[in-house]
Amino acid sequence: MSRAFILLLDSFGLGAAPDAEDFGDAGANTFGHIAQWAHDSGQPMQLPNLERLGIAAAAHQACGEWAAGFAL
Repeated sequence: MSRAFILLLDSFGLGAAPDAEDFGDAGANTFGHIAQWAHDSGQPMQLPNLERLGIAAAAHQACGEWAAGFAL
């Protein structure tokens, strides 16, 4: 029997929604902020499996910029 895995990353946002300001969430980008903090601390975030699945590219598409330590 085949298996499937579901990875739920609740509150691990890749960028703010167009109406984020209406809810006090302008500039929301949990992934980007954690990546920046890790990069600034000298220990870049390493998510090899999620990177292979395209998390950095998805964040780039959502925000228009690459998260610190991530680029093609």
